[in-house]
Amino acid sequence: MAVAGKTGLSSGTTVAAVDGGAISILRGGRIGHVSPPEHGPGVIRHVSVAAGVGTAYVRDRDGHDLVVSDTRAGVRRFRAHGEALNPSLSADGQLVWAQAGGLRLVGSGSASVRRIAGPMRRDTAFSPVFRDDETIVAAIASPPVAAVPEDEYLSNLWRYHAGAGWTELTHFSGGADRWTVVRTPFRAPDGSIEFVVVHGRASLDRPPAFALWRLTRSIATRVRSLPGEMYLAGYDGSARLWNLRDGLTGAWEIDREGADASLERVACGAVAVDPLDRPDPDRRWSMRSTETDPSQSSAPDVDQILVGDFSSSDAAGEAAGRITSAFGASATVVDSSSAPAVVRPGVWAVVVGVTSDDPEGDLARFRQALPEFADWSWIVSI
Repeated sequence: MAVAGKTGLSSGTTVAAVDGGAISILRGGRIGHVSPPEHGPGVIRHVSVAAGVGTAYVRDRDGHDLVVSDTRAGVRRFRAHGEALNPSLSADGQLVWAQAGGLRLVGSGSASVRRIAGPMRRDTAFSPVFRDDETIVAAIASPPVAAVPEDEYLSNLWRYHAGAGWTELTHFSGGADRWTVVRTPFRAPDGSIEFVVVHGRASLDRPPAFALWRLTRSIATRVRSLPGEMYLAGYDGSARLWNLRDGLTGAWEIDREGADASLERVACGAVAVDPLDRPDPDRRWSMRSTETDPSQSSAPDVDQILVGDFSSSDAAGEAAGRITSAFGASATVVDSSSAPAVVRPGVWAVVVGVTSDDPEGDLARFRQALPEFADWSWIVSI
């Protein structure tokens, strides 16, 4: 890929994504890598572009994250007291992100950060996006209940307006067995909010279902089913962009949707999804084989083979047994609490220790030994 010169990050004229330690940009059919406008330790994630305004992202650090916006007014940095998620810019330069269960809002040209609590006690806000300069639409994950004490089982879209507070816009349902969550809301070129709905049942051993939805004013309608796991990544003109996992490596790629809903790969990188090649600095998790002395400190993050998703821990445990027997390597069942950087809530996966210094070769051998998992396996850094 060519290295871009004038990046367009500060004017919002590019499509931007996280690709390794750099920002990958797509502009006028050309792809390039650019260095971020600030440097330091941590992982870049959740890049957001507002057309004609600028670019925002999170520098995820061990401890307090940094929220960065790059606009024509200059580069602004805001130290978050904890984990920051999903920054977004309005047309007039306001900046919002999710933090500590609620939202944080900074006015255009201001250095003052305003705290906005979520609509319910113990709920969790994420993925805020400006519908207009006075209205924010955000996803709200319902608080834990006795039947589901941990992990996300239900989320909906809510509207926040400074004068009117919070209003629920969608009314999905979920519980101990059936779960429904919303993901990657984006303001579409026509002014509507498009988003992905993921739903499944813990009692069924099958992958969850994905669908594209649209919110127009206060009415949510289902647009169509999606063929598998995919998340909105923005728009290139009027065309939707999607984040999908590459079938060979498992890394995020960006596809452009055609008029007939066909997909064409146009770039690499993660937009509103977490990058898979860089572990969360706050949640580093290391594999230990059954031979490892538990009294020793855990090993540094390394490449592993991830197999999933499974809809139950029992199904994942059965697969781990088959993998250990056929491949001869340790296999451990994980979920979003033990490996949050690579497993989403509501599903389980199996991580397999690589057996050499050649993880790609190990992956090829794994797929040959266990062809039933060939389409379910890829390399991740854990």
